[in-house]
Order: sequence, then structure tokens, then C-alpha cells
Amino acid sequence: MVLILVMMTLLCLLSSNFFSKNLGTSVLSCGIVMVGVFIQFFSLCGLFFYSQCWKMLGEWFLIDGLSGLMTVMTVMVAGMSIVCSDKDLSLKVGWIKIGFELCIYLIMLICVLSFNVSSWIEFYFFFESSLLPTFWLILGWGYQPERLQAGVFMLMYTVCGSFPLLIVLLWYYLEVGSDCFCVSSLVINLQNFLGSSLVSVSWVLLMMGFFIKLPIYFFHGWLPKAHVEAPLSGSMILAGVLLKLGGYGIIRMMMIFGSTLWFVNMVIVSVAIVGGLLCSMLCLVQSDVKALIAYSSIGHMGMSLGGMMSSLKSGVESGIWMMFSHGLCSPCLFCLAAVSYAVCNSRSVMISKGFLMIFPFLSIFWFVFSSLNMGCPPSVNFLSEVILVSSILSMSKTYMFILGMLSFVGGVYCMNLYTMVNHGLSSLFLISKASIGERHMVVMVLCSLVLCLGVLIFDLVL
Repeated sequence: MVLILVMMTLLCLLSSNFFSKNLGTSVLSCGIVMVGVFIQFFSLCGLFFYSQCWKMLGEWFLIDGLSGLMTVMTVMVAGMSIVCSDKDLSLKVGWIKIGFELCIYLIMLICVLSFNVSSWIEFYFFFESSLLPTFWLILGWGYQPERLQAGVFMLMYTVCGSFPLLIVLLWYYLEVGSDCFCVSSLVINLQNFLGSSLVSVSWVLLMMGFFIKLPIYFFHGWLPKAHVEAPLSGSMILAGVLLKLGGYGIIRMMMIFGSTLWFVNMVIVSVAIVGGLLCSMLCLVQSDVKALIAYSSIGHMGMSLGGMMSSLKSGVESGIWMMFSHGLCSPCLFCLAAVSYAVCNSRSVMISKGFLMIFPFLSIFWFVFSSLNMGCPPSVNFLSEVILVSSILSMSKTYMFILGMLSFVGGVYCMNLYTMVNHGLSSLFLISKASIGERHMVVMVLCSLVLCLGVLIFDLVL
């Protein structure tokens, strides 16, 4: 089924390439491309048949509810990034246009393979391979001169975190004799052979590579720079797909280790939610729209990590759904930020004001996705956030105040983002022209429908 989804998405992307030559009549192309993406959402119901057990496809691939959901999210975000990148697709230079599309296709292929391989050595290979096309995308199509610094930051963080990850994975393979994700007695064998203290140290080193990709506080330095300097498609894929590789790896390792290392999990959860609260407070004073959206991802992923580390079935499932909802909501916010930048030629919230009076359609989508980002019912964001809070509180009641403040501050900065950009007197820098095209409108409408209708199948997929 996943192979069928991938083939259907490739056809959709090729159709977008065909119709993008005439950007003036893009309604038909939007319909053809996004109908295929919307059909993929209904295929989530079919993942129910894969949710109860592993489905091995030979010795190389496996499918379950988690890998199927992440695959569907990957191809949806890739389709949206191609559809919304009309500026990059309209370039006249042939090799630049071909290279841009090839980069998007390559990232999608690598991420799909990462979510469906059956061993952690193969997963590590594709996990690190996603860095190369992402670095190429930022350097080749970034808008600012600082994109080289952003790319170097991303490389240094990833390389420094992936080296201990590789060492620990190879060590586990030599000790256990298998690198399959289905191994359930790994931690027991290691504790009998090495002792619990050394296993705890190796667990922290193992998780470090995933924390950088997720990311959580103390490992997030590369994220705002990469988002700010990346093109629209780069920001959409970074927020929608690449950040989820870290969460996927953590879940797979939690399936092996379980709740044996409970004290280490408590420390990690504490750092994640406190750091998420600090970054959410930083969003309140952030003037750059793209940086604000990037910092908001740290709070959402910190709460998602807390649910995963709780070792409760409801916590893990709601953490996965939080990743899925964030993977669709955050790219749409970056798309709205790019449209706003095209209108006023600035990412500052102090300059881009008064959209409500001049561009009402743009303000409608700002309101919808700001509400979804803060967890407004009925949406997947709301339901997953409620269950995540209850799952984290099951670990310790001392997190109650921090989680309450995290949810409150998240709602405040989302409301502040909407009011600062859309209300007030119109800025003199606004360009009086059509601000949002048919491509962007179709993407926004269908993503909002997916996020709202996903509540109906919340407990079926995983």
C-alpha cells in the first residue's frame, strides 16, 4: 500500500511540473495535484490493518502503522512544497529548475526509505543521507547571504551528534548480533553483560543524534538559522518531514528499550518541556515571522518527546499524531510567511501589518492555521495535546505547572502572531496586488480539512 502511495504522489508531482509551465492558469494543476494528496489522507484508514503487527517485506523493509503514517505525511509535504514553490519553478534557467525539483524528489525518496527500513544500520544510513540534499537546497536556493553559515551550523550539529550515534549502534549490533528493529531483548542482554550504568550512558549517546534532528532545547541552535535562510520548499520540508526523523528514531528505540531506564527518561522529559517553555517565551518577543514559527516547533516537539518517553501507549500514539499534525500545520505557516514576504518584502512583524483590510483571504488562512497551531478543537492538534499532557502528568505531577504554562504561552504567541500581522494600520510597504494564488489556497484548504477530519480516525491508525 505504501508503494502505491509513493507512485501516486510521484504522478502528482510530475503533473505539477507539467502544469507549472503556465502559472497563470494554475487552478487545474492545483486540482490535479492536491486531489491526489487528499486521497492519500483517506488511505490512512487502510493503515488500521497494519497497526496491530509488523509486516515484513523481505529482509529490508517493514510496514506498520507508524511507518505508514510517516510515509503518507512525507509524500503529502513533498507535494505541497512543489505546489507552493511557484517562484522557484518559474525560473528560466533550465538546470536550476531541474536541480530544484530533483532535490525535492531526492529528499522525499530518502525519507520514505528511512521510515520503511527494517534495521537500524540502514535507518542510520538514510537518516544521515537526508542532510546532503537539504544542505544543497539551502545553499542553492536560499535568499540571504547568511545561508552558508546556516548550512555549516546544520552540518556541525548533525555530524557531532551522529558520530556517537553510529558508535553505539555498531556496538549494539556486535553485542546482540542483530540490527533489526524487532529485537525486544536488547537492553536485557546488555545489562546482563555490561551493567545498568554503562547502558544508561550509551542510551544518552544514542539519543543525542535523534535529539538534534528533533530538535529539543540545547540541541536546537541550527534550527532557526536553517529555517530563516532556506527557501520556502526547504522550510516546508524541514519542518514537515526532516524534524520527524528524530522522533521516528526515538520511538523505534523506545520499542526496544521500553521503560527500563526510567530515571534517564525523566531527566530528558524535564529538559524537553522546560526548554520548550523557554523557546515559547522567546516567540513572544520574536520580530522575524519565520524565526517565530521555527522556535514554536521546539515547544511542540518537546511535548511530543514527553509523550514518547512516558512509555504509555496513549502517550506514544498522541506523540506520533502531534508529529503528523505539526508536519502539516507548520509548513502551511511557512507558506503564509512566504506569501506575506512577497507582499511587503520583509519578514518583520512590525512592517507587515494590516493584511485584514487589504488581503482578507490571506488573513483568513492566517487565522485558521494560527488556531490550529495553538491546538484549537476540533483538530488533531487539540486531541493529541490533551492526551500528551495527561501522559506526561502520569510520570510526575510536578510537571503540571510547566505544562500549563507551555500550553498558555503557545496560545499567546499564536494569537500575537495573528494580530500583529493582520490587524492595525496598513503598512506603507504593502504591495497592492493579489497576495495569495490558487495554488496556495488549495493547499491551505485541504490541509485544514485533513487536520480536522483526522480526529475521526485518531484511534484507528496506530
